[in-house]
Amino acid sequence: MIEGARKLPVHHLTIRVPWHDNGWQGTFCHNPCSNTSCTILPRIATGRDDRHETEHAGESLEGLERDQLPPCVDEHGTIMAPFPQSLLKHHPYAKTSETTHGHFAPTPYTIPPYSAAAIPFRWMLKDQAEGNDRTGVTSRAEALQLGYEVAREPELGFDTNWAQEGTNQRILLDTFFSAAKPEQSLVFFYAKRTPLAEDPRRVIVGVGRVKSVGAPTEYRYAGESRPTDRITGYLWERNITHSIRPDVNDGFLLPYQELLVLAEQDDTIDLTDCAAFAPDEYFEKYSYGSELLPQDGAIASLLALEKAIKAMRHLLEAPWDDFLEWIDRELNRLWQVRGAFPGLGSALHAFGLPHGNLLAWHLLGDSERPVDPWPLLGEALSHPDSLPDYLSEGIGKTQRQKWEKLPDERRDLLMLLARFNLSNDQALRWYQATERESARIGLSDKEILANPYLVYEQDRLQEDPIAFSVIDRGLFPPETLRQAFPIPEPSPVHEAIDERRVRALMIHVLEQAASDGHTLLPASWLIRRVRQQPMKPDCPLDADTLSVVEECLSPDIAGTAMADEPAYQLRRFTETSQLIRSVITKRRKGTPNGGEHDWLALVNRAIDGNELTAALDDDDQQARKEKAAALEQIYRSRVSVLMGSAGTGKSTLLKALCAIESVTNEGVLLLAPTGKARVRLEQASGMAGEGRTIAQFLNGLNRYDGKTGRYYVNRSAPKSSAHRTVVIDECSMLTEEQLAALLDATQGVARLILVGDSRQLPPIGAGRPYVDIVEHLKPGNVESLSPRVAPGYAELTVTMRQQGHAENVRTDLLLANAFSGRPQDAGADEVWHTLGGTESPFVKLVRWNEPDQLQARLMEEMVAELGELDSINDEVGLEETIGGVRSEFKGQTNVFFNNRYKDLSGASEKAEAWQILSPVRQSQVGVLALNRAIQQQFRKDFIGKANATGYRRVIPSPAGPEGIIYGDKVINIQNNKKRYVYPAKDDKYVANGDIGIVVGHRKKRTRNKFPKSLEKDLEVELSSQSGFKYHYKPWEFDGQEKTPPLELAYALTIHKTQGSEFGTTFLVIPNPCRLLSREMLYTALTRHREKVVILHQGDFRDLHRFSHSQSSEIYRRMTNLFSTSKPVEIKTGNQSVFLDDNLIYRTEKRELVRSKSEWIIADKLHRAGIDYQYEQPLKLGGVERYPDFTIKDDDGGQAWYWKHNGMMNNHEYRQRWERKLAAYRQQGILPLSEGGGDNGILLVTEEHQGKGLNAEEIEANIQLVLNG
Repeated sequence: MIEGARKLPVHHLTIRVPWHDNGWQGTFCHNPCSNTSCTILPRIATGRDDRHETEHAGESLEGLERDQLPPCVDEHGTIMAPFPQSLLKHHPYAKTSETTHGHFAPTPYTIPPYSAAAIPFRWMLKDQAEGNDRTGVTSRAEALQLGYEVAREPELGFDTNWAQEGTNQRILLDTFFSAAKPEQSLVFFYAKRTPLAEDPRRVIVGVGRVKSVGAPTEYRYAGESRPTDRITGYLWERNITHSIRPDVNDGFLLPYQELLVLAEQDDTIDLTDCAAFAPDEYFEKYSYGSELLPQDGAIASLLALEKAIKAMRHLLEAPWDDFLEWIDRELNRLWQVRGAFPGLGSALHAFGLPHGNLLAWHLLGDSERPVDPWPLLGEALSHPDSLPDYLSEGIGKTQRQKWEKLPDERRDLLMLLARFNLSNDQALRWYQATERESARIGLSDKEILANPYLVYEQDRLQEDPIAFSVIDRGLFPPETLRQAFPIPEPSPVHEAIDERRVRALMIHVLEQAASDGHTLLPASWLIRRVRQQPMKPDCPLDADTLSVVEECLSPDIAGTAMADEPAYQLRRFTETSQLIRSVITKRRKGTPNGGEHDWLALVNRAIDGNELTAALDDDDQQARKEKAAALEQIYRSRVSVLMGSAGTGKSTLLKALCAIESVTNEGVLLLAPTGKARVRLEQASGMAGEGRTIAQFLNGLNRYDGKTGRYYVNRSAPKSSAHRTVVIDECSMLTEEQLAALLDATQGVARLILVGDSRQLPPIGAGRPYVDIVEHLKPGNVESLSPRVAPGYAELTVTMRQQGHAENVRTDLLLANAFSGRPQDAGADEVWHTLGGTESPFVKLVRWNEPDQLQARLMEEMVAELGELDSINDEVGLEETIGGVRSEFKGQTNVFFNNRYKDLSGASEKAEAWQILSPVRQSQVGVLALNRAIQQQFRKDFIGKANATGYRRVIPSPAGPEGIIYGDKVINIQNNKKRYVYPAKDDKYVANGDIGIVVGHRKKRTRNKFPKSLEKDLEVELSSQSGFKYHYKPWEFDGQEKTPPLELAYALTIHKTQGSEFGTTFLVIPNPCRLLSREMLYTALTRHREKVVILHQGDFRDLHRFSHSQSSEIYRRMTNLFSTSKPVEIKTGNQSVFLDDNLIYRTEKRELVRSKSEWIIADKLHRAGIDYQYEQPLKLGGVERYPDFTIKDDDGGQAWYWKHNGMMNNHEYRQRWERKLAAYRQQGILPLSEGGGDNGILLVTEEHQGKGLNAEEIEANIQLVLNG
């Protein structure tokens, strides 16, 4: 080790690998283009040659020339290669900064077999080494007393985040790698992104033992020697050889690749259950390429691997028992190395000793056996001269007396905290009473000692929360440690079902459930989830134990009654549900707002302005009358829901409301859950600059924590009373906590208007408050109302956004409505045939079977549907569709992307003319691959320009892992109100979800130089702010873990497009797709104004199953806002799901039907002893249709087909029924009134406006069937 480095105690290593579909064996991927997971790493995203890798798919890399190797080799993509790999390393600044780094020469580097070249990126950050007071980063050099010197770092003439000088680099690297001890350290390989999950959690792919650690490598220098006035430099890589082998049982890789192949054939496999996710509490240790993992983190990681193995072992053949035995052996060994006090250093820091972690490592030494550090600490404080100089400094008489006179209770608390692997900040927060008070933790030392699990319970909502598992491992080490280092009373936990442990674990499980969308869990679900937690010892909770510990659950857990068993929820959800329920109930009963207005005139003015409108057709007249009735309702009601699918005119209605002078004079507060929705709400209402995001509004009222993203009720905080009308848009995206915090923060509100579409995707978070409120306010006879308006309820049904012509059937609306969860009209099922057999102006179906077919089909359809494209090679045509301007000069065609200037349109005004949608980000059919394919196919010329060097470069270089360039369509993914914009404006808010085009500076004849300040900036014009250019700096796209603020947006996930609208959409639907739900399809099918092109895998009719309730994501959530959910198990094929019985219609035969009327008919048939089939497919004229009920008497040879028709007052619905009735007749199935037909009797019941179900008509039909 170089002088100035520090030898660290034994740690374990984490090493990031890119996802590889052939198991990291030293080959190209089998299907490189379908591997989008690896492109999260910038070096792979920008360096992968898709064509080259596809040509050599599956081939070995052995023997290839260096320039033929894929970029994943540099990212540890060959950890299982049985052969060495020779690389040539180039200093990243050697070419771009020749003055300071030009002396660094290419340096050979060889990776041995079964090895990875580990790079500790975080350790090499200057901020980490030197500290940064502004960002609160502690100096690693100071904390570890390293010989790193800031003065050694050279003046470079440019900014860099990384340590540059060779001696400083060696000190940092030697210190890091000193903790990796061969045969003792484990190495955990993980992937930052995999096909197993769409979330950002890291996935552990395997674990082995460190066999050797490579020596440092100094860069070679040009001319064989380094100039004396230039800095030295070292490669950051060091080879870590591991023990994992195909035929040796000393570590293993999990067979994820085989699992994915199996999952393609069986969509019931839960891939997330089988994934070994890195422990949440050690997320940072699974970041920045390579990191040091403490003993406690290694134990947690092995338990995660064990859990994944137990979920996977019944699906695949593998040496599972060997894997589990290896884990068990390592756990036993690591517990001994960990000892009883893994948090000693942090505890000493909290106590106030300088360099507490260094002192702890000194006291514990390198022994692999547990050590009692406390006598050693007392001895060291009494004789500080016995310590090394770097530790004795700052320890004197006062520190010794402080320790000697420490009250027993304080000493016990310090020793208790040392049993938990806490960070310095966490230990300080819990040891020092003043820090506890600042963190709003109202516990005394005595209370903490009496129940140490309170540390988790009271800390779990902090910015850096202490995990339950950290506390549990501290209190429940193996028996040998418990005996050797007993925990003093009253803290010890003597049994696995100690009530303190059970309560904390229940809270932990309920928090996990909240992230899944539930606000409460039935007791049986709670018990099952507790028993499945990866922990040792297991917690064998059962109903009997639950009844015993019930009394200690208060106040953090509340019990409530469910249909057949008790249920439990966190106290904050008890509070939020009570608050929302109380406000909505009182407002519903409150005195209506007075005032008379010409409602229809207000609507007309909002639509037409001051211009007279030509004669309106019947649909338009109906739409305006419907809006007028809805406008009056939302004006008068103290609380109302304004419902309607995309394009029905909710925005128009808000504009009309905000045009009422008395409303605006009394103050209107416009709120939305996202920045993008806020901007759209302002545009819709005509109140530019008046909207706010919910986070912005609540942050100023102490009900939102920007550090944690948490919304909360705060009864003691001030309230806003400046607005008599509060409008909240996109309410389907609201969590229960968001809505409760909003209601808690406002007072003096005369009308609360909740706007949205409850059939869209549910919120990301706990609850489904908008759905529950809609269900509560919805009148029982809503399906027979026209217009659908009642006190507190206004639903718009006539779509205006997707304009059609009277002679064309709106197949797009019919198809979207199939996934709305609403009862279908009599002939709505014709859409499944209509789309398959005829061309529609609004919907086009395009089939693909294999993933490698999709991209070609998609591009062909883009050419067919986007008028500017002549072929898939028409780059200029594509660029014109996104706002590019063609320019011809001397026989050459150029394209310019300009921002709006005076009367000249800006590029972003076409940014939302078309959009590709996919339910997934990853795989060959996800947005990552599609964006990459579109850019590489249609932006070749500009990609070349962006990668040019010197004078030839006319546009900024590519930015970020996706290589974003001038003219790209992008989406902003971070809210920001401080970004530089030109021209300047007061409100420079950039919203998450805003779509735009990269415009900005391009060199040309009259402007052949970049302004120095703009040389590397990306400038973006957003579609919502035409005429303004927002600047994005290059450093925002750099770094190992930083999320760039922009992403390519030719293709977007369906989730990202919620609240947006586009001219034409290209909807990609893979089959199978685990993420697909009824709400997702409905959302996707309501994003277009003009046409949707559906690119479906396999038979389009397979999507019919998603129209049923069992495919609803909303119905799977358990809540108790107005009524407590009743979970019922619904089996479909070899799958079963639990749905809320309050939201579904389930017959006595336990079948799901679509409407209340069908539910009544089905149960009457069942009670009469009539065997029926629900929605049994029937061929009518070669077309598959779905009668509601099919009844067949095999003995008598008779068949009855029962069709219940609701909403028959609607002209369009009746027309569809007439067509369907004709098809029945043609098939020889005639109505009873016509004597029946040769092939069956058609039984019909109907509902009309204002009239419900006719019970006598139903009974008559039943008697007919019974009498034959």
